[in-house]
Order: sequence, then C-alpha cells, then structure tokens
Amino acid sequence: MSIKPLDDNLINKIAAGEVIERPASVVKELIENSIDASATIIAVNINRGGIDRIEVEDNGQGMEAEDIPLAFQRHATSKISSLEDLFNINTMGFRGEALPSIASVSRIDLYSQKEGSVGAFASLEGGRFLKAENRPGPVGTRIVVSDLFFNTPARRSFLKSAVTEGNHVYDLLRKYALSRPDISFSFSNDKKQFFKTPGNGSLKDTVLCVYGRDFASYLIDVAYMGEQYTIEGLISTPELRRTNRKNQYFFVNHRPVRSVLLFKAVDQAYQGFLLSREQPAIILSLKIPPDSVDVNVHPQKNEVRFKDEKSVFRIVYAVLKEALEQVDFRPLNYSPLKQDSYPPVSQLQHHNRAVYETGMGFDFDVLPSSGTVPLQLLSERRTEPQEGESAAGEFRIIGQCLNSYILLEMNQALYLVDQHAAHERIMYNHLKEMYNTGKEVTQPLAVPLALELSPQQINIIENHNDFFADLGVELDVISPDTALIRATPGDVPGQELELVNELLELWQDNTLPDIKEEAIKTLACKKAIKAGEGLYLQEMEIIITKLLSSEDYKNCPHGRPTIIKMSHAELDRLFKR
Repeated sequence: MSIKPLDDNLINKIAAGEVIERPASVVKELIENSIDASATIIAVNINRGGIDRIEVEDNGQGMEAEDIPLAFQRHATSKISSLEDLFNINTMGFRGEALPSIASVSRIDLYSQKEGSVGAFASLEGGRFLKAENRPGPVGTRIVVSDLFFNTPARRSFLKSAVTEGNHVYDLLRKYALSRPDISFSFSNDKKQFFKTPGNGSLKDTVLCVYGRDFASYLIDVAYMGEQYTIEGLISTPELRRTNRKNQYFFVNHRPVRSVLLFKAVDQAYQGFLLSREQPAIILSLKIPPDSVDVNVHPQKNEVRFKDEKSVFRIVYAVLKEALEQVDFRPLNYSPLKQDSYPPVSQLQHHNRAVYETGMGFDFDVLPSSGTVPLQLLSERRTEPQEGESAAGEFRIIGQCLNSYILLEMNQALYLVDQHAAHERIMYNHLKEMYNTGKEVTQPLAVPLALELSPQQINIIENHNDFFADLGVELDVISPDTALIRATPGDVPGQELELVNELLELWQDNTLPDIKEEAIKTLACKKAIKAGEGLYLQEMEIIITKLLSSEDYKNCPHGRPTIIKMSHAELDRLFKR
C-alpha cells in the first residue's frame, strides 16, 4: 500500500475528532474565542441539547471581513506567532484549530461587527464557504452552528440524548461563569433560560445566580497573594458534604482545568474535617506566571502541567487549611446546667477509673480514693430543669443509647453525640495544647515491651527518634529486628504495640504533609473512650460540656461527625404530627 498525503477536508475531519466530541465541545471553543475577544457579555442558546442548533453571541471586538476566511483556516491564529509564545500563553485559545474543526462537521452562519467597520456575514457548510458579504450589525460576534456532525453520521450516532447533551453544555457554562465573574454569562436551552450572571466581578453573586442561596450559604472566602502565586475563591465549610468532585472547580489563569495535584491538595487540607469518601465544594482560581504552567498538554486544553508542582501543592494546601481552621464552629447560645456544681474532675470515679485528671482524659486503673464524690446513677438523674433555671440555651442529658451515643436536649432539638468521636476531639485539642506548650506527656512503662520490626521500620526509629520522643514515645533499638517500648503518652494501656505500629506506618506513607499532626490524631483516637463503654451521667455531662466548648466541636480529628441534630420539626415530621 503506497503512502499518499491526505486531502484538507479529511485532515479537518480528523482534527475535529480530537477537538469536537459533542455540542459542549463546540460551546467551549466558541466562548473561549469570545473571552479572548474581550467580551463582557456572552449569551449561549441551544436547541435539542445543541445537536440541532448552537448560538453564541458576544459583545467582543468583532472581526474585519477580510479576517473571516483566515479564521476558518487551520492553524491560523492571532494569539501566538513564535515558539516562545507557546510557553507564555495568556489567552484561552492559541492553536487555531477551533473554528475550522467546527466548520468541517457542521453548518455555520457567522455575523461579526468590528467597531468602525461595515460588518461581515459568512455562511459555511462542511468547511466550505457558501456565502460571504458585508452586513452591518451590533459590535461583537454571533455564531450559529447547525446540524452538528451532519456529514459524519457515525460520529453523530455516538451522541447521547438531547437531555444528556444539554446537561453537558449547562455544566460547561456554569464552570466558565465561575471562572470569570467579571463576564455576564447567560444560558438557554430550548428557549428556557437557566441562569444569567451579573458580570459584576463578584464570585459570590455568580454562585447565587448559578447554584442558589442554599448552596452559597455554606461557602467561605479564601484569598492569598504572594510574589508568584495569587489564590482566591470560595470553599465549603465541613457541613456541606458531597460524594463526588462534581462541585470542585479549579481555574489556572482563568482556564478551567482538572488537576490530580490540586485534588490531592484539597483532600489533604480537609483531612480531619471530612471522611475520605466525602468531598467539599471548591471554587478556586490560581493566577501564576504563564511561563510556570504548560497548557499545551491536552487537545481540549483542560489539563495543565506545573513547572514547580511542590510549591503549588504546598501553597494551595496551606491556604485551604488556614481558611478552614479559622471557621468558627462554636454553637450558638449554649450553657450547661449549673456547671459549677460538678465535683472536681479529678474526683469523678467510674468502675475504678478517674473520669478526668488534669482535664486530659480518662485515666484507667486508678483506685478510688477516700472522700470521692459518689456518681449519680442515670435512674436518679434530674429529668427537668429546676425552678429558676431557664431551658433556653441549656442542654439536658437524656441518657446513653447502645453504650455508644449520648442523647441530649438543647435549643428545642434532640442531639445524638458519638461518645468516641466527641472524646477524640476533646483529647486531640488537649494534646495539641500540651505539645504546643511543651508539657511533659511521657509515662514510663513498668515493664518495657519488645516489638519485632522490619529493617525499614528499625531505620525509621533510628533516623527519627526525636520525632517519637517529642510525642512521648521512648523507643530503644536492641537488635536489627527488635525495639523496646520504654515509655508512651499516658492512658493507652494495652495499646502500646498498636500505637507504635501505627506511628511507624505514618512515616512509611509519603503522601502525608504533616506527620506529627497525623500522629497526634492517632494518639487522640487511642486515648479516647470507645463505643460500647457505659458512662455515668456526670461523665456524659463533662464530655458534652468540653465538646461544646471547642471551636471545632462538630467533627473528630479524622472528619467523622461528633454530633447530629434532629429539630423539633423533623421529629414531628417523622411521627407525621
């Protein structure tokens, strides 16, 4: 079989297959051209999901009549002119492939008016010019694309239903509207308008128009300005939880992109606020020097490659983490019933253990001492507020369910508290304070425990002994495969071996940005009471009091919820009242 060059028509159709997959691909290329033309208003109207008709109109710069034939010529562009420009791209498009690719598989009518010119009209079919003439109109460009893939029926047969294709266009328009809040976007499908953004530069106003007030109420601002990187946008508080990344948008120099690196930075930042399978909403715009990012990675330009990936990851992670840590999680208008009437925390006893000692946690194996205050059994508890006490803003312990959940009434609602997650949050906050202030947390073991380890784990202990010592864990390597545990932080009886193994696993996980932070979470989990343990009323009261006094009381350090609310109205609805 002899080799021969392909004709231009076939070349255009092959190129169109790389750039134009469905109606949303056409809309993407056209609105990017509008953005590059400095448009401040972009209106998109489609019929039957864009399969029959796509119309994109803008108020941009427009084109001269003599520029139109060049616009439909492959690799003709006004956006780059040299190899150096390819590594310093400031525009959405740059390859000169969009219009010829679209024209080769559809019918196109183009109307364009440049300020001060006579205006132009062109009609094309399958990439061939049918008509070109002067025709005045408003400043800007309007392009109507009809009968997509009319000349490639095999490609047309792969399109989904009109509803599915319309949803793809809708999702695309939302993405670009969020990327450029300074541009007014409107979208209509079969003459029904879905949204119109104000174009006033406010991202929050854009979110309100696109998603509604309920969604926007969960978002908080993030902003960072450095020498090379600028980051701004909106991220959701941990109350908003999604099962996928559908509501995560990243823009690099206003270009919508998908980036595994940025997804990973989000996951790490929300660690401790959400579970691993839960996802937040993210609308984040990064502005970086154009020569620091390669956008010429994918035919559809939706993937990028960063020159310094570590710096981008570190900055995005730090900005998100700081914003989340500043969120005020404190409950509104709560106060425990007669908190000053509690016996000293060091005196509360439960099954031969002190409930709290120095406020740190449950101390096991502590014998009752003389003069201890007897605990009030659940059957003897006070069930109603006493005379003179206000029920508003106070909590009342109802009891313990399944030896795992504490039930309480507060603010005219029923609350269920996971006792392990709640105590884990309390312990984590306390440990963080102790480590930050340099307090001693080490408790020597009466009999050292031997631990058989791999050579890699032994190497970790030898190279990072200071890390373990800072946590209150004293390890002594006595052979090539054995180490002795001589001390651990208090209150982890019977879990010493498990604790050290988990700390070693943290060091073997190269993806963790802050190993000490993860180690403190592990310690808090080990020291917290477990599900299945029965509690006395005063123990529950102390847990609830300390939990609600925390700024971040709604989640344990690993992201699980500590407390769930069921309002009076929800209970009435369940019982069909």
